[in-house]
Amino acid sequence: MKTPKKNPGKSRRYSHGLIALASMAATTGLLAQAAPTPETVPASTADADSEIVELTPFEVSGQKDEGYIATETLAGTRIRSDLRDLGSAISVVTKTMMDDIGATDATTLLQYTTNTEVAGTRGTFSGLNGQNDEGNALRNPGQAQRVRGLTSADNTRDYFVTDIPWDSYNTDRIDILRGPNSFLFGLGSPAGIQNGSLQNASFKNEGQLSHRVGSYGSQRASLNVNQELIDDVLSIRVAGLWDHENFRQHPAYEDDERVYAALRFDPKLFKNKDFRTSIKLKYEAGDIKANRQRNMTPIDNLTAWFRPVDNTSAAGGMGKLAINTPYQARRTTDDSLENGYGAIDSSSMNYSPWLSDTVNAQQPYWTMNGDTGETYRVHGGWINAGAYGSNGKLTGVSDGVPNRWNSGNIYSVKGYGGRATDGKYPLPLSQFGGYRNQSLTDSSIFDFYRTLIDGDNKSEFQRWTAYNIDVSQTGWNDRVGLNLIYDRQRNKTGGESLLGWAPAITIDITENLDDYYLTSDGSGITNPNFGRPFVTGAGGSGGSWTYTDREYMRGSLFAELRTSDLTDNKFLIKLLGKHRFNGVASKDDYFMEYRAWQMYANSQAWNGYWNANSGATWPFTDRAPTAIIYLGDSIANLSSASGANIPGINSRIELQDSPVRVFDPTPTVDLSVYDDPWTIPAGSTLLDVFNPNNTSRPLTQESNPANMVGWTNYTQNALMRGNGGENLEMLTKAEMTKKETTSFAGSYQGFFWNDAFIPTLGWRYDKVKTKGVRAKVNPSNRNILNMADDVYVMPDEYADAETVTGHSFNWGGVLHLNRLFKNDPLPINIGVSYTKSDNFQVTSIRRDLYGTPLDNPSGETKEYGITLSTKDNKYSVRVTKFETSMKGVNAGLSDMNIGGILANGLNWRNVFLYELGGYVYSGRGQPSYRNRWTNAYPKYVQDANGNSYAEGSAEYTAGMAAATARMDEAIRGWNEIQKYLDTKGFFQAWNFTPTGPDTALVDRSTYISDPVKYAPTENTVYSYAPSQPQGFTVTADTLSKGYEFEFIANPTPNWRISFNAAKTDASINNVGGASLTEFVEYMNSKMMDTSSPTGLTAAGEVPRWGGAGSCIGSSVWAPWYAGYQKLKLKEGTTADEVREWRFNVITNYSFREGFLKGTGIGAAYRWQDKVVLGYPMTSDGLYDLGKPYCGPTEGAMDAWLSYERKLTQKINWKIQLNVRNIFAKNELIPIYIQPDGQTWATARVAPAREWSITNTFSY
Repeated sequence: MKTPKKNPGKSRRYSHGLIALASMAATTGLLAQAAPTPETVPASTADADSEIVELTPFEVSGQKDEGYIATETLAGTRIRSDLRDLGSAISVVTKTMMDDIGATDATTLLQYTTNTEVAGTRGTFSGLNGQNDEGNALRNPGQAQRVRGLTSADNTRDYFVTDIPWDSYNTDRIDILRGPNSFLFGLGSPAGIQNGSLQNASFKNEGQLSHRVGSYGSQRASLNVNQELIDDVLSIRVAGLWDHENFRQHPAYEDDERVYAALRFDPKLFKNKDFRTSIKLKYEAGDIKANRQRNMTPIDNLTAWFRPVDNTSAAGGMGKLAINTPYQARRTTDDSLENGYGAIDSSSMNYSPWLSDTVNAQQPYWTMNGDTGETYRVHGGWINAGAYGSNGKLTGVSDGVPNRWNSGNIYSVKGYGGRATDGKYPLPLSQFGGYRNQSLTDSSIFDFYRTLIDGDNKSEFQRWTAYNIDVSQTGWNDRVGLNLIYDRQRNKTGGESLLGWAPAITIDITENLDDYYLTSDGSGITNPNFGRPFVTGAGGSGGSWTYTDREYMRGSLFAELRTSDLTDNKFLIKLLGKHRFNGVASKDDYFMEYRAWQMYANSQAWNGYWNANSGATWPFTDRAPTAIIYLGDSIANLSSASGANIPGINSRIELQDSPVRVFDPTPTVDLSVYDDPWTIPAGSTLLDVFNPNNTSRPLTQESNPANMVGWTNYTQNALMRGNGGENLEMLTKAEMTKKETTSFAGSYQGFFWNDAFIPTLGWRYDKVKTKGVRAKVNPSNRNILNMADDVYVMPDEYADAETVTGHSFNWGGVLHLNRLFKNDPLPINIGVSYTKSDNFQVTSIRRDLYGTPLDNPSGETKEYGITLSTKDNKYSVRVTKFETSMKGVNAGLSDMNIGGILANGLNWRNVFLYELGGYVYSGRGQPSYRNRWTNAYPKYVQDANGNSYAEGSAEYTAGMAAATARMDEAIRGWNEIQKYLDTKGFFQAWNFTPTGPDTALVDRSTYISDPVKYAPTENTVYSYAPSQPQGFTVTADTLSKGYEFEFIANPTPNWRISFNAAKTDASINNVGGASLTEFVEYMNSKMMDTSSPTGLTAAGEVPRWGGAGSCIGSSVWAPWYAGYQKLKLKEGTTADEVREWRFNVITNYSFREGFLKGTGIGAAYRWQDKVVLGYPMTSDGLYDLGKPYCGPTEGAMDAWLSYERKLTQKINWKIQLNVRNIFAKNELIPIYIQPDGQTWATARVAPAREWSITNTFSY
C-alpha cells in the first residue's frame, strides 16, 4: 500500500520552493557573470554609505544598532529613549545577533536572552505546568515561554499585544522588558513583554534575498525589498517568507508562509523643516500548517508487563500476565494466575494492580493496523438491553443476560499514577497525590528521538491578517509631537490530535476475546493481536481553535520642555536640563471565540440501541468510538520491552462506518421456556461465560445464548464526525468573550544636572468591560450544544460585575555618577538605578468554580541596578537585583474534573433513589445488582463467616433494614450537597441541571411512599454532562527574586561579545484560591469520616456498578483529592523547572584583512543549573523542602562560520553555516520525579544537533 503524503497539498508548496531555489540559482549566476573581479567587504562596513534616516520620537530603528549593541528603545515610556537612561530591566536583541546565532523566531531566540525560557524541542523547559498535556505548546509554541521563572510574557507587535508569532524576515529587533511596566502596557503580563519591531518603509533603496537549507531537508527563503519612490517623501517595502521546516521526528514539519508590505509617506506640509508629518502603513498575512514534533516522550503503560510480580513495590510488575479470557479475569476463587484468573477482581489473591480495561462496556472499538490503516474488527461486546429473565420481564440495561459473568474487552497495562493509587495495593503515600504517569525512557522500545508517534494524525495551524496605520506630526524640532495609531489583528490558531496530547503506549494481553467460545473447543489464541503494542485514538480526543480579533486605537501627545528655550543661564540650563511629557489615550476592543470538538461520536441510533430507548437523552460524548491502533508485531515472546523497536503510526487513521459486532440478547424463542432448567455441557467453553468459578450454580434457559439472536452485526451506527470543528453537533465547548478597554496614561522623564539624574514617572488608568457567552447543552438532544443564532449570542450590555477599573504606577530613576562632575575623575562610567512598578493584566473572562468573576492578575516589581562601562564604550556591564511578585495568575492547571465528581455522585444517588435499571427515569423500579445496597455491602445480610442469612429470617430482616437506613442516609447526604452547591451557583456555572424540583430531593423510603408526589423532572435524572465555567481558572501567587547580569563588549571593531547570566529563586503560593479551598473542605467533610469502618461517610459509600470498591468516596473523590493535595503541595516550593543559575555567552569575530578577509567565525554556549524535580514526602504528606531531588545541569554549544564578499559594486553576498547543539546526543531531560526520589516520572527530549547553510544577497 502506498504511504500517504505527510501533508495534503504540501507537494504543491514544495514545488514553489524549488521554483524559488531555481530563481535564486539563476540570480546567483547572473550576479557572478556581472562581477568578474569581486571585492570582499567586511559585514560591518557593508552599510557605510547608508543615508541618515530621520525618525520621529515615536519610533526606533534597528538600522541604528551596532553589532550586539542597541542604544535606544520605546520600551520605557513609549517615547524613544536611551537605554542607559531607563532603570527598567530591558534587553534588546539586534538583527546582527539574530543573524549570528541563526534565530528566526521566539523558539530559536529565547534560549539566549537574559532570564527567559522557551518550551519546545529546542527549548529550555517543558512548559507543562504540572501536567502531561503538551497541547498548548504544540498549538502555540511562541506563547510557551517564561520570564524570571514566573509566567509567560506578553508577545507584542510594535507594542500592541498580539497572538501572531514574530519572524526575523520582517523584524528589526526584539525588545524584552522583564517585569511589569504600568505605563508602557498597563494591561500586559506581570512577567513583562517581548516586542517585535516590524520594519517600516525607509527612504533608501535596499533589498535582501535569503535562502537557507538545513537539517532533515528543511528550506527557508525570504525576500525583503525597500524602494524609495519619491525622495524623502514616499517609500515602500515588500517582504515574503517561505519557510518549510522538517524535524528529527519523522514526519513532523512546519510550513510557514507570509507576505508583508509597508508604506511610508512623509508629505512636506510645512516649509519649516522643524515640522514633520509622517504616515506609515503596514500589512501582513500569514499561514502556518504544521504537525510539530513532540517534546515529551510517550507515557509508558508497557514495561510493567515484563517486570516480575511484586505488588508491594513500585518496581514490581505483571510477570507477563496473559488474560486467557475476559471472563476468567473476573474469577473470585483462588487459582493459578497462569490464565489471568481473578486478575482484575480485587477479592482474588491473583489480583494485579497494573491490569486495566482499555474500553468501557458497550463502547465500540476499532482494532486497526497502524502501518496501513486497515481495520481488523469493530466490536461492541455484550449488549444488555433486550435481555429477559425467567419471569418473562426485561432485566434492564444494567444487568443484561442473567447469570452472565462480567467481562472486559481488551486488557492492557494501567498507567503508573493509576497503579499507585490502587485500592488494594496502594504505593506508599499515594493518598497525597505525588505519583504521576511515567514517561518512556528507553528509545530502543520506541525511538521517540526520530519518530513522531502520531504519524500524520495530528495537526496544528495558524492563520492571520494584520494591518497598522500610524500618523505622526512633530514640530519645533521634536519639542512637541502627536501620534495616532490604528491597529487591527485577526488570528485563528488551533490543532487536532487523534491520540490526544499525551499518548501512551501499552500492550494487548488478551489471548481470547469475549466471543472466543464460539470456536469448536475454545482452544488456541483467538485474538490475533495478543502481545502487540498499541496506542488508543479517538475515544473522546479531538481538537480546538481560538479566533481573536484585536482592534486598537491609540493617541499619544508628546512634549519636551528645554530649559535652554526659557533662559540663557548656563547654570540653570545645566541644572534643570530638559523634561519630557507624554500622554496617551487608547481604546482597545478584543473579541475571542473558542471552540473544541470531539473527532468521532456514536450515532443516536447506537445510544438508543444499547440503552433501550430513543438515545435522545444520552450524551453524544459518552463511550465514544475508540481506535486501538496496533504498532508492529507481537512482542509477547520478548523477555523485556528493551529492543522492541516499536514503530509509530505510518498511515492515516480514519474510523469508517462499519457494522459493530455485538451480542444481541433479543429472544428467538417463546419466553415461556426461559424458566426451564439449563445445564452447560461438561467441557463447554460456556462454563467460562456463566460459571468461571467452577461452582455449582443452577441455571435456566434465560441464560442460554442459543435462545437469543446472539453474536451479530449492528449496522446502524453511522458515526458522527467533528470535521475539524465544522460539524456543530460535535462541539464539546463553544464560548465567546468581548472586552472593551479604555485607558489614559501619562509619563514624565526629566534630565537634571547635565543629564546626570534622570527620574521617570508613569501613571495609568484603565477601565475594562467584559462580557461573554458559553453555549449550553440541550439535555433532550444528547447534550449537543445549542448553537442557534438567537441562543449562542453575546449579551447586549456589559454587566457591572464584569467592569473593572484600576490605577497603575511606575517610578524610578537613573543616576550617572560621571556627569555629576565637570571634569570626570572616575576611570569608568558608572550609573545606578532604581525602579518600582506595578500593573494588572486584563485577560479574558476568568471565574472561580462557582462562576464568580476573579480579580485580574496583578504584578509588582522592584529593581536595583548598576551599570559600568569603559570610556570608549567598548565594554559595558549591567547588574540588576530584582524582586517580582504576581497575584492571582493562572496556575496553568485544568479543572481536574470537578464537575465529574458531582455528576458521578448525583447520578448514582439517583440510581438508588429511583432504583434505576437503566440510566433514565423510565427505567425506575427495576431491581438490579447495581441499585441494591446489599450487593455492594453484603455484610448487612451475611454472618461473620460470609454466609448469607436466609430470606425472611430475623437477621436478614434486620440487616435489610440497616442497609436501607444507610442507603437513605447516603441519598440524603447527596441531597444536602446538591442544595448547598445550588445556593453557591455551582450547577449554573458548570452548565448542568441536577435532579429537581426541590420536592424531589427525598430519600428512597420517602420516595416509595408516594412516587407521584416526589417524582422528579424526568430529564434531570441522568445524562449530566458538566462543562467548566467560561474562563474557569485555578489561580496562584508567585514570587521571583534574584540577580541578572548583562555584559556587552566590542574589544575591536571586528569582535563582538555578549554575556548574560541570572540567579533566580521563584516560588509559588496560595494555589487554588479561596473558593476552591472552601469547596474542597466542604466536600471532604461530606465524603470522609475517620470514625467509620470504611473511612467514608454514607454519601462517600455510594457504590457504582454494584461494587463497594468503586464507591464514590474511594474511587472518585479520593483520587481527585489526592490530585488536589498534589496541587497544594506546590505551595512554598520552587516553581516547576526553575534553574537557580543560568548563563549564555555569544561571540563573533570577523576578519578584515589577509587571506581570511571577509570570513567570520562565532560560537555560543548556553548553561543551565541543576533543576528541582521534586521533594521527599513525609508521613503526613508534606514536602521536606530542605532536601530537594535535583536533575542534572545542562550545557549546549553552537558555532557558525561565514564568508562575505561583494559580487558587484552594489550587491553583497554572504554565506553562513550554523551548527546548533554541536555536542548533542540522544538523551532525555527529567522534569518530575516519583516520590521514591529515584524514578523519573516525566521527561522531555533534549534538543538535537541541527545545521543550516544560509545564502544572503543584499544591496
